[in-house]
Amino acid sequence: MAAEKPVSVKPRPGAKLPQSRLRRVARAPKDQILAFKVDAALAGLLASVNNKSELIRDAVYAYLGHLCPLCEGKGTIAANRGHEIELLLKQLQFAACSGCHTALPIMPRLQTLVNSLPHADRLRLTEFRRTGELLCAECFQKADMCDTCGVHVPHDHMAEHRTKLHLRRR
Repeated sequence: MAAEKPVSVKPRPGAKLPQSRLRRVARAPKDQILAFKVDAALAGLLASVNNKSELIRDAVYAYLGHLCPLCEGKGTIAANRGHEIELLLKQLQFAACSGCHTALPIMPRLQTLVNSLPHADRLRLTEFRRTGELLCAECFQKADMCDTCGVHVPHDHMAEHRTKLHLRRR
């Protein structure tokens, strides 16, 4: 775990920043440069910002919804939080996505959680409970549906699925 290094963040006058933004853990160095065009009004707004790169990174992550809930997009967690997170992770079971092999957490009270999820996730996790084949949301969208049983099968694995589940039963 990286040691915590405070970085001062100066909000623009009148801006309200969450407390988590006031003390920030130093991020890993960036090695890619991205440039884009803006209109004069946006350029004027950005001119008053001290760290444009950090602002743009945070805005993009927030817009895309990919901030890690543990590190809040910083890439590291405070050293004193490591033990808590380790204990939390030990309480979970993991299963690999049958499509991309990403490790996904399996919650002990999965069915209670599943009932409150959007339809696509409910379908995906209900199918996992029924078949034991877990697919992440992205692989589930790309998956082929078996004509025989209606199960979603990772793309290009249909022949294997049919052999395993349908041809052996005859």
